[in-house]
Amino acid sequence: MSRHRTRISLGSMLIACALPSAAPAQSVRVADTRCDSVLRAARVDSVEVAARAYLVRRDGELLPPRVRQLLLESFLAHFAPPKPLQLPVFGPGPATLRMLRPEHLGDSASQRAPVLYGVYDFSFLRSGVVSRVITTVPSLAPGFDANVLAALNALAAQDSMPAIVTRALDVDAVALELRITTGPEDSRFRVPPEGVFTAAFPRLTMVDAKRRADEPLPEYPEDERDDGGDGEALLRVVIDVSGVAIIPTMEVVHATSPSFALAAARTLARYHFTPAHVGECPVPQVMEVPFWFSLRP
Repeated sequence: MSRHRTRISLGSMLIACALPSAAPAQSVRVADTRCDSVLRAARVDSVEVAARAYLVRRDGELLPPRVRQLLLESFLAHFAPPKPLQLPVFGPGPATLRMLRPEHLGDSASQRAPVLYGVYDFSFLRSGVVSRVITTVPSLAPGFDANVLAALNALAAQDSMPAIVTRALDVDAVALELRITTGPEDSRFRVPPEGVFTAAFPRLTMVDAKRRADEPLPEYPEDERDDGGDGEALLRVVIDVSGVAIIPTMEVVHATSPSFALAAARTLARYHFTPAHVGECPVPQVMEVPFWFSLRP
């Protein structure tokens, strides 16, 4: 299964179906001004956050190192993070999977650092044209995605870069994906990253978000019933302060097939969570949510 194609088709299908619980992607804020004050006062120490950029072809073909380096260096020459840089989303809790089945972790508080993760798509044509640069997974950091898009558009306009790249690859068009993250290394992308920035942010003692126990099970996909095999999917998404998934941030980490991935995504869009919280104040947090499917009793 192409993970890139699954992510893109899931997003478009979910938005087209207008599933409930889709929150605005522009920004994430804590519940109220009182909680904002609590969070500012809740620093226990600070952690250095290092952002890295990965550039890959969306068709899965390899991007030659010299081309990748040229594009990343040109992007960084035009990019600067917004000031002040705000990372309102916190990283996930400990691993919640055992053979893709959730474990009960209780309500114990742990330290969590903020996290940034954004995905941006664009295409170069041999004619020298660049397709519309879009944010496919928003970072939710105020002003960050806009600065990334501006830098990518500036890169595309520089010295006929689209034509230079497509000629170097000997293609008429190439679809590219830029990922910027402060999270752990992603084993799906075996390309060296480029450093974007480093900054110090507070860690907070917080209780992780968790799924409520009474949520419905996902439906087994109709087009998989002829095979009848067990399926599984693991989705990554930001859970907002009201306990619902922010649909534009949803991404497939692993899935047995696109049908299982889509069934899981439709179910996740209807889930409600107990949001992560610092004391009584909820905060947005990334979660990796597992699903499994079986026709067996």
